[in-house]
Amino acid sequence: MTELNSTEPLAPANIADMIGRINNADIRWDGTLVGLFPTIVSDSAHQLLVSGYVAIPQLVGVLEDKSKFVVAHVLLTLLSGVEHHTTPWNGLNVDLSPSGQARFDVSQRFELGRRWRAWQQATPRPRSLPE
Repeated sequence: MTELNSTEPLAPANIADMIGRINNADIRWDGTLVGLFPTIVSDSAHQLLVSGYVAIPQLVGVLEDKSKFVVAHVLLTLLSGVEHHTTPWNGLNVDLSPSGQARFDVSQRFELGRRWRAWQQATPRPRSLPE
């Protein structure tokens, strides 16, 4: 198997493989006085981000997966450049404990999926996620 270079975009054929490797733990959350800030902490999620717009359709496709919806939502937000608030983070409610542990209500994935599909199907694409 060929090793992927972390600075080069993925070929479309490799995106599905990377999507299979991501999960919600690939994002670390930090809270500040101005809101929440996610940090990508895995090579797989970073590779998807570097790949750019070509990864968007497959990321939208996994938004209803409870083990991937957080990382997919963060990557979609960063890839699309949509304007968003930091609390809740682009519509995602994050419960950040004092120890830094992030928790999410997995039922949010359905609403986020609906909003991203509406964004994806709009022409031109909106500057923020549709309500």
